[in-house]
Amino acid sequence: MKKQDWLDGLKVIYPVVISYVPLGLAGGMVLYDAGFNAVTVLAMSLLVFGGAAQFMAASMVSMGASIPAIITMTFFLNLRHLLMSSSMSGFIKKTSLPFTLFFSHTLADESFAINYNQFKNHEWTANKALSINTLAYATWSISTFVGALVGSAWVIDTTIINYVLIAMFISLLVSQFVSKLYVFVGLTAGVLAVVFMILLQHTIAIVIAAIVASFIGYFTEEYLMHKKIRTRKEGVEYD
Repeated sequence: MKKQDWLDGLKVIYPVVISYVPLGLAGGMVLYDAGFNAVTVLAMSLLVFGGAAQFMAASMVSMGASIPAIITMTFFLNLRHLLMSSSMSGFIKKTSLPFTLFFSHTLADESFAINYNQFKNHEWTANKALSINTLAYATWSISTFVGALVGSAWVIDTTIINYVLIAMFISLLVSQFVSKLYVFVGLTAGVLAVVFMILLQHTIAIVIAAIVASFIGYFTEEYLMHKKIRTRKEGVEYD
């Protein structure tokens, strides 16, 4: 990878990298409080690289959950990574197997959103995409490791994590609003998430809302496209 690939990747990933620092520090502290030392926290970040999964694991360990239960929940929580990797496969299909494996392992929600947007709307390459993944991956791993070290020395309130996480995802969401349809789908997903959360009283409501909103967006786009084509045909026939 060339130096320019890293620079181009940093230009678009830096907001996420910045937000990963406090999140990672808080994650490391939470995991330390759950009984993990700094080395195991670093190992978990390098091997799992799933912020939500790591926070969930910390919570389940604190509640005395079994290892099989934690592994099972992590598996289902991270199933979305299969969909994200599949969506990216078309953009990196000419790369080597080691490249593909590392790219898939280091793909996260934030890096996926940015890379997908870059591939769709800009001149983007697999190397630049990998630089985004790697920068996010390294930042998260180092931050959680440092957080565990800090947690072993001081007791710090991690409440700020709630606000940082929300701010980061709002930033990623807004960056995807490239048309009225995307705004419509985003607002629909938000409304559905609130409704399903009230009805189900479970965080699975967010996943369901995202899936339903995606289908609504897809069928709406198909309808508008067919309507546009039909209008053009009618115009040609009229002329």
